[in-house]
Amino acid sequence: MMRRKTISAVLTIFVALSFGISAFGADYPSKPVQMLIPFGAGGSADSMGRMIAKASEEALGQNIVAVNRPGAGGAIMLTALKEAKPDGYTIGWGSTGLLTATNIGNVPFKHDAFTHVARIGYSAMPIAVRADAPWKTFEEFAAYAKENPNKIKIGNAGTGSATHLTPIFIEKELGLQFVHVPLGAKRRVPSLLGGEVDAICVPLPEVAPQVRAGKARVLVMPSEKRDPAFPDVPTMKELGYDVVIELFRGISVPKGTPDDVVAKLEEAFKKGSQDPAFIEFAKKNSFNIAFMGQKEYNEYVFPMDDKIAQIMTETGLKKD
Repeated sequence: MMRRKTISAVLTIFVALSFGISAFGADYPSKPVQMLIPFGAGGSADSMGRMIAKASEEALGQNIVAVNRPGAGGAIMLTALKEAKPDGYTIGWGSTGLLTATNIGNVPFKHDAFTHVARIGYSAMPIAVRADAPWKTFEEFAAYAKENPNKIKIGNAGTGSATHLTPIFIEKELGLQFVHVPLGAKRRVPSLLGGEVDAICVPLPEVAPQVRAGKARVLVMPSEKRDPAFPDVPTMKELGYDVVIELFRGISVPKGTPDDVVAKLEEAFKKGSQDPAFIEFAKKNSFNIAFMGQKEYNEYVFPMDDKIAQIMTETGLKKD
């Protein structure tokens, strides 16, 4: 009799918990959602994050409040996101930095500590030089680097960042040697224009205005295909090199977030990515909208993580 009562009590608790989870999902969201942004105000990550948040609010049925949590190459935001309650009320605006920060050891966990909800799109991370630089093409740039090891200084956002890894990929593929200069996101373009470095690897939205103003030149796109903003600039693949790395941006949540909540977020951000105002903003800022749902996004992220882990291991950057 006692055993039957125990089993009955366990079943009652299970049913109650199941109902509670279902009811929670049905009510979600009942208050504003906080979206953590891993960089400070004013950069492309911040502006694009705020725009997609605004564009997705109507579909979600609640305000999405952007909160900047900059520092340590995204590690501060990732740590805050991991420690957040997995209820869908704290989400993260992640990027390729999600893979670089976790592989370089800035945080004591991997990207699978999160559920990746959706990719919104990506930006190319081109190699850019000043308009008066002696190299008119990437081939000329590479030939000079080949003949002059450790002569070309390339600026990046920070050691282990995606804009640091991209030139490393290029070095290994072409047998070159650069001097890598960690400048921080805000200093890259001014440092290039001021002559502190010879070239920079930078998200396209941040250097595009200088290119259009005739102050800088983009030599190559290490992306899957040519960027519509600069269709005359070739990709590394076109030039015969196996270098494809893009600065993707998307939404992630803490592991354990209920499936129905994840589904609601996925659908809301899908609709947000189709918002005319967001599409126009993305176009003006050289951000390529290429939405992926949860399944496709994970199929994209995991192989990319393997690729980044491999290159970091080969260069001694990876920390377990």
